[in-house]
Amino acid sequence: MKKYIALIFFFGLVITTSLAQKVEIKATNKALNDILIELKDRYNYQFSYDTDLLASYNISIDKSFSNKESAIMFLLRKFPLNYEISNNVYIIYPEEKILEYRIIGQILDKENLEPLPFSHITINDHPMATDELGNFSFTSTTDSTFRILASHLGYFIHDTLVACDKTHKLLLTAASTDLEEITVTDKIVQTFIKESNQAGNLKLNHKIAGFLPTNNDNSVFELLRLQPGILAAGEQKDFLIIWGSYEGESQVLFDDITLWGLKNYFEDIGAVNPLVVKNIEVLKGGFDARYGDRVGGIVHITGKDGNKVKPSLNLALNNITASGSYEQPIGEKSSLLFAFRHTYYTLFKDDQIKYATSNVNTDKLNGTIPEYVDLDVTPNYRFRDANLKFSTKWNNGDQLNISLMAGEDRYSYDISSELLSTSRKHDFEGSYQNGGSLKYSKVWKKGNSSSLSISRSELDRNTTEQTVIERIKFNEMNIRRDDRSYNNIREYSTKFQNRFILNEDQIIEAGLQYTNNAVDLKEDSLGINILHLNSKLDKVGGYFQNILNVSNGVTIKAGFQVNYPINLEKLYWEPRISMSVKITDELSFNGAWGLYKQFISKSSVLSKSGKYRYIWVGADEETVPVLESVHNVIGGSYHKNGFTFSVEAYHKRTDGHTRYYRWRNEGNISLGKSKSMGLDFFAKKDFGEHTFWVSYSLSKTSENFDYFREEGVYLRALHDQRHEIKTAGLLALKPFYLSANYIYGSGFPIYSGYNNINSEPDYQRLDAALIYKFSHKKIKSEVGILLHNVMNKQNLTYESFERVPLSQINSISVYTESVPSSIRLYFKITI
Repeated sequence: MKKYIALIFFFGLVITTSLAQKVEIKATNKALNDILIELKDRYNYQFSYDTDLLASYNISIDKSFSNKESAIMFLLRKFPLNYEISNNVYIIYPEEKILEYRIIGQILDKENLEPLPFSHITINDHPMATDELGNFSFTSTTDSTFRILASHLGYFIHDTLVACDKTHKLLLTAASTDLEEITVTDKIVQTFIKESNQAGNLKLNHKIAGFLPTNNDNSVFELLRLQPGILAAGEQKDFLIIWGSYEGESQVLFDDITLWGLKNYFEDIGAVNPLVVKNIEVLKGGFDARYGDRVGGIVHITGKDGNKVKPSLNLALNNITASGSYEQPIGEKSSLLFAFRHTYYTLFKDDQIKYATSNVNTDKLNGTIPEYVDLDVTPNYRFRDANLKFSTKWNNGDQLNISLMAGEDRYSYDISSELLSTSRKHDFEGSYQNGGSLKYSKVWKKGNSSSLSISRSELDRNTTEQTVIERIKFNEMNIRRDDRSYNNIREYSTKFQNRFILNEDQIIEAGLQYTNNAVDLKEDSLGINILHLNSKLDKVGGYFQNILNVSNGVTIKAGFQVNYPINLEKLYWEPRISMSVKITDELSFNGAWGLYKQFISKSSVLSKSGKYRYIWVGADEETVPVLESVHNVIGGSYHKNGFTFSVEAYHKRTDGHTRYYRWRNEGNISLGKSKSMGLDFFAKKDFGEHTFWVSYSLSKTSENFDYFREEGVYLRALHDQRHEIKTAGLLALKPFYLSANYIYGSGFPIYSGYNNINSEPDYQRLDAALIYKFSHKKIKSEVGILLHNVMNKQNLTYESFERVPLSQINSISVYTESVPSSIRLYFKITI
């Protein structure tokens, strides 16, 4: 009984004490000091404060509090006031104001005032990167003087001390600029690549491409294919294979314009004019929340803004094209850039090849087919494109860029043979790419930045495949095939991006985006319409990510993308996280994990003859699912005394592949999934002004489609290659420059039918170049001799073969050879 009485007494005491401490405050626009006087009288508070200071703050309140201290905390929460309790006395005093010192600036090219995007800077030992316009900002509470180390690929490091009193323009000197001071050496050949401490990220200095064994029409692709993780063997013509990605799963952006195809017939001409390229960033996988709608990789190409200091003219001439660019300053803040390329004669010559007929059924033709068949090949090719860009910048740092581009690529060939009958095969492919973008960027007073970009891109592609057999003896003409297709894809995109710098250790990035895609596909066979697809996909979405410097050298980036395709009426979340750890100035590690979705993709189409082609389709979650991929990336790098070594490992699982195929004269669509994994090694060593590097990729990509004969079995994907080695060296023997690169690939599977592997040829190619640079007054010139496929290896292009009929019942396969042994000459002049 005594225990129960004690408990009742205890709870009663608690309740009584609680009621005794309850504080009620009611006031309407009353001065804070008057409220405290009332509290003193009613609840026996004891205060110490500055009456004049508290009289300047008014409060309206009607609220009850459980104790005295919570009431004081609530009253002071919105004012720059603080308190402490000493001997039951509430001492109220003004908060000390923390001074913030902020610096705002931009990294520019000293020669032409071009902004240098994604430059690396270190401010008071805090590493960071600029945005795509070279802008940066930094806040400190400890020092008003900042030490800045600024660097950009192909430029000398800029080391300076600045104050926080104004916006700073940091001008970097290009390493390839001809300088009068002989103590400064040209080391452009050493600064062509930088693996940032971000998983799967490469930054490339395009200026190095001028020293490689490539012509000035396709140096962008040549530079990309030499990087670890980007497939070089097979010389794929209009897309990039990055870390096992399928066609259409990696995106190439030029000034925010989506490029739907990197046309690259015989590697002579690429889709991007090298004369307008400033910066290349490659995101092989595991990229952050700013990028979306691709499950493969991203190649982000930034174009030149144009010279704002003086007019500049570039002209180039080689075996194939004439090209040029002109940059004109407009006032002190604006510039206009124009560039063009055009083939000035037929690229390929007519040829006659002999093809062995050992695989042809000669019994049914009474042995009348000879050992070899003569095939006459008549190709025709034309290419032309143009770029136009206007750039302006206001005194407050705001910038406007308008970029336009258009290109046309037409390729056709005829294959014919005379054997009992005359067989003719005609193939034509015409592509027309056009696009434009408008981007307005603003830097706010506190260093935060925003940008609004609007872009449009479109690709028209027409193909024709005709096969005619004329039997002269019987005066008969049989049209075996007359297939025509038209594929159009358009994209309209609006993106609003923001970057908020909260303090020196935390940055918030957030944005909104609207995308409209439309796909139109028509296919005719012998004049009969067999397929007509017209799909549209509207998508709204956004992203958010937090960049947090946990400690010196440790940075965590966590965020997500969210998308809502209007026709699918469903939210799709894509969480992502990455970490970078800088152990020392020489050694660092990184890792990333992310979920990626793609709503418009390329489906493969498998013909009866075993030939593959690809069509753009939009996801409907019925016949075409949304592509979904999970990326896991981990890596590390070491840099010291001109030696660089890096290694990266990746693992990707992708679901939602689609493939159209014919089975028993019926069209079917098959769903599939794939697995990709691999290791990339890269090593580079500088010797004085010379450099040598080697990369090795060990990879495996396998796929499973539901039409496979063995359920659940994964087979090698068409682009699966186990080993690829790339080596290169550049010698600076001024004014001569020597370079060479060698690529070895272990080869792809070649299937006959659905599941049977036929053969697996390897790939080898050695290229070399000799370049001579000279100048006279303000005119810079260079001439070059480029030797392609020096060893004349008979390599095959990826997924490129034709079946040519010899008669009604016999046909042979002709595989397209990649770049043959050839010599390219070029001349370039800059005024």
